[in-house]
Amino acid sequence: MADLPTNEEILRDYFDSDDDLDEFEGFSDADSDIYIPEESSSEEESESSSESEPENDDEWTENLRGVRVDPFVEGVGPVFPDNFDVNTATAKDYFDLMFSPDSISDFVRHTNNYARWKMEQKGEEDRVWYEITEAEMKAYLGLNILMGINQLPSYKDYWSKDVYLGNEGVKSVMTSRRYEKITEYFHVSDRASEPARGTRNFDKLFKVREVLTMTKRKFNESYKPNKSMAIDEAMIKWTGRLSYKQYLPAKPIKRGIKVWMRCDSENAFLTDFNIYLGKGEATSEHGLGHDVVTKLSRDITGKNHHLYFDNYFTSVKLMEDLLEENIYACGTVRMNRRGFPDDLKGRLRLQRGQSQTRQKGNLTASVWQDKKPVAFLSTLSDPRRQVPVTRQHGRQELQMTQPHAANEYNKYMNGVDRHDQLRLKYPLGRDSKKAWKYIFYFLMNCAVVNSFILFCETSNRPNTRKRFTHVAFRMELVHHLIAGFSGRKRKAAENVEVVHQAENFPGHESVHMGTKRRCRVHMNKKERKETVYGCKVCNVHLCKDGCHFTFHGGQ
Repeated sequence: MADLPTNEEILRDYFDSDDDLDEFEGFSDADSDIYIPEESSSEEESESSSESEPENDDEWTENLRGVRVDPFVEGVGPVFPDNFDVNTATAKDYFDLMFSPDSISDFVRHTNNYARWKMEQKGEEDRVWYEITEAEMKAYLGLNILMGINQLPSYKDYWSKDVYLGNEGVKSVMTSRRYEKITEYFHVSDRASEPARGTRNFDKLFKVREVLTMTKRKFNESYKPNKSMAIDEAMIKWTGRLSYKQYLPAKPIKRGIKVWMRCDSENAFLTDFNIYLGKGEATSEHGLGHDVVTKLSRDITGKNHHLYFDNYFTSVKLMEDLLEENIYACGTVRMNRRGFPDDLKGRLRLQRGQSQTRQKGNLTASVWQDKKPVAFLSTLSDPRRQVPVTRQHGRQELQMTQPHAANEYNKYMNGVDRHDQLRLKYPLGRDSKKAWKYIFYFLMNCAVVNSFILFCETSNRPNTRKRFTHVAFRMELVHHLIAGFSGRKRKAAENVEVVHQAENFPGHESVHMGTKRRCRVHMNKKERKETVYGCKVCNVHLCKDGCHFTFHGGQ
């Protein structure tokens, strides 16, 4: 038996082989687990390697890479006046940030002017009417807020003699006849300067233009929004005839006036809005959805905000235009939109939880299969990132993943819906034949919601309630607006607790308060003395012998 070659002989034969190197055909095509980067020394090799990488940002590609999202570094939160104290501020103080108190005097002037003009048109005096004052106008608006909280079938029911139906507080403020007359003549614009229909300056929203401009300015000045915001549509209920009335069967309010709204996704604060006036509005070649979003985002360009909207607005052109303005965006999209990847438009036959994504620069397009396929466009999402999500299928929980764009959309898209929930819970105003009154009360209600949101975010005032609810905020606002006003000749009901203002009463008298509490004057001196007497106007307890006059400066 021949001796086997040793290891040394095998290695020597291998390295000393005279085989022609041209016969070597390379290693196997099988993939290796070891990756060794190739180093090119020549210019030619470097160019060829760069051509193989998907760096063309003008075409959709399956080769996914990260996107660039610049950090958001803007200041956020409320912007308070110098004299605003969050430790003592009331609901009325917060409301004044959103709804200018100076506008109340304008309402008084416009209402009285309109009443006089209306009587001139009829050629006879309205013997029931007398001019409204600023205190009464505040009380009237306060009653409308109250009626949204304590809702009854008809406004006349608040003055019902039925003890289980009538409202003693409302009865103490004014009569039902007076409420009707104020409602009849109520105006928030100058009727004399209104342009006639058909003229060049005609404005469909003239009757509420002053209030609309004021509230938009106040919302913008009083709050700097967070990074994420949502844009969506809302509806103001209206069933009468109107050139810009809309029908949206999927909305809770199906017929009415459409409003485009931009809300903070963190707290639902309404930052900007526009009322849609119908197809007569001039639109660009990119469509209505593109125009709505660009108009509502003019004041946030260059700040790296994140915007979210649904498939009514989303398009490739819109996402690219927003990105040029340093606004990142994410939204569901209709697959037949111009520019959407062609290979994602057909039936992809995905299992539930699966997705396919294409990328073009910072813009990504994804189709994710939930119960049905949902498409997204995003400039703020890493296309390689998948987020775990749970779905319920009968009694079974399904664990699956979704693209980052879908996760971000579901997290931040509900800002407008949450604002609407707060607004529609306690509606303002009564039925009217005038559409502009519905718009006015919509604006006022949005101001109340915004002021409540700011109160919850910033107030450090100690409250007797463990949780200061939305209803409690509105009721406190009602008390401060009415402020003890009574237009009735008879005395107001004694069991109605209100916040009093001195100008609404004829004088400060020392009366029996019904309960014994500490005297305010002695309290300020850090002395303890209790009394049953005080001033109903100022709503404080004061000793009858001297302290009453000391507190009022001798009046």
